[in-house]
Amino acid sequence: MGATFRIGRVAGIPIGVHWSLVVIAALLTTSLAGSLLPSVVPNARGSYWAAAVLAAALFFASILAHELSHAIVARHFGQRVEDITLWILGGVSRLGSESPSPRAEALVALAGPGMSLLLGALFFGGGHLLHGAEPNSLLAVVFIWLGAVNLILAAFNLLPGAPLDGGRVVSAYLWHRHGDRRRAQIGAARSGRVVGSALIALGLLNLVTGIGVGTLWTALVGFFIVQASHAEERMAATARALEGVRVRDVMTPAPPEIPEWLTAGEVRNTIAPPPAPHHLMVLRSFDGSVHAVVPVDAIRHLPPEVPVRDAARAAVVAPPDARVLDVVEQQRPFSAIVVMDGAQVLGVIGSDELQGAQRGTARVPSGR
Repeated sequence: MGATFRIGRVAGIPIGVHWSLVVIAALLTTSLAGSLLPSVVPNARGSYWAAAVLAAALFFASILAHELSHAIVARHFGQRVEDITLWILGGVSRLGSESPSPRAEALVALAGPGMSLLLGALFFGGGHLLHGAEPNSLLAVVFIWLGAVNLILAAFNLLPGAPLDGGRVVSAYLWHRHGDRRRAQIGAARSGRVVGSALIALGLLNLVTGIGVGTLWTALVGFFIVQASHAEERMAATARALEGVRVRDVMTPAPPEIPEWLTAGEVRNTIAPPPAPHHLMVLRSFDGSVHAVVPVDAIRHLPPEVPVRDAARAAVVAPPDARVLDVVEQQRPFSAIVVMDGAQVLGVIGSDELQGAQRGTARVPSGR
């Protein structure tokens, strides 16, 4: 999930916002100003709307602090931090490399809930002090609400299933116990499905019968966790299959090369369609460099006057002896790898090649 727009950098880390955050911010502000705050402090001094806007802003700042804690600790252990995106279900820190050890995995995972616990305690304590000095203080109510929300956020994130922080702790423990990172990741992902399914059940039970503590929102969060855990298990299985595999063992050799300035019509009229298993064509720029590929199917369906670069996908360049996993980590989400020896293109790797390697059907036999 990518950011809709960037809002700046913190500690050198790009911070982005997904459009869904605007929706939840509007709903949250309206709920606080129109219902919660007037019911708790009916004769408050000051504006309910101003207090609601402040509460929403500090809430999202708390989520950002949670994610920054993950990112800064990860960077301490040598991991690359690509960016942080805030969205409707909280925040996501996108890391460009994996933890070097189970201990690092656990500490990175615990950093976020630890920050939320600290913020919860500070807001809760500050709110009660303000309430003691001024019983009708809207700011006191805002602080107490923020304290409670941060404590709930910490507890929720510690549930033992990926992709939650508690799932990362489970993964770190299993990794330490068995010495197998991928087995640990798969175990944590399966635990995540159990947690997500339980949240869905709680939400639906309350929706249908009125019994229980769940809500429709609980069910939606559970659904997201189940979907994300499936994706994490697939990624772990792919990583296990690619452990130690070199790009030369996976690539489709000798892909067609075309200049990026040609139109789709010119390519179709002058270049014969490549035979199977070729499904990607490598684009050469004006200076002869390679930085993108284009799907053969896209060229077939583009209007004839459209340049093929308009359908291009970004690619990373790698030497034939590079490890597939190392190169894939440079490009998240994965798009394509062009295998080169100097200026010569040797092969190309797309999602089809990665899936083939996972199934044990790599296009080029190992050891070539």
